Amino acid sequence: MKFGVIGYGYWGPNVVRNLTSLEESQVLAIAEMSPNARKRAQKAYPGIHITPDATEVISSPKIDAVAVITPVWTHYELAKAALENGKHVFVEKPFTSNSAQGEELINLAQRKNLKIMVDHTFLFTGAVKKIWELLDEGQLCGWCGGGHGMVDGGSV
Repeated sequence: MKFGVIGYGYWGPNVVRNLTSLEESQVLAIAEMSPNARKRAQKAYPGIHITPDATEVISSPKIDAVAVITPVWTHYELAKAALENGKHVFVEKPFTSNSAQGEELINLAQRKNLKIMVDHTFLFTGAVKKIWELLDEGQLCGWCGGGHGMVDGGSV
């Protein structure tokens, strides 16, 4: 899968590093507004196209999926544009500024038969699994009950 990454600030370098390490993955472009961050990206990845223009990444016919690693207030517009351009989308958390935006993006992805995913950095760490286990057992709060956690793949 060929990726474009939008955002190379705080978390973007981690996403690019992980995507470039995957055997079936290739990062073709990184869009970043900050000149300093663009310089860091170019130095770390001289073979990847670096641009200040997110639209260039979103509209590229060579890119299959876009990773949105930008401030939350930009997630909705960037993810929507990527979906409208036929791209699968990975969005850094939090997904959107409000649930209505999130639902709209999910519905758009479904209508276009595309995948949209939100990053949950610690979802599968031991500590978070234990918290879900304790919630499911009703040990952390009286009203939580069981059977609603994500440890077993259920929904929250």
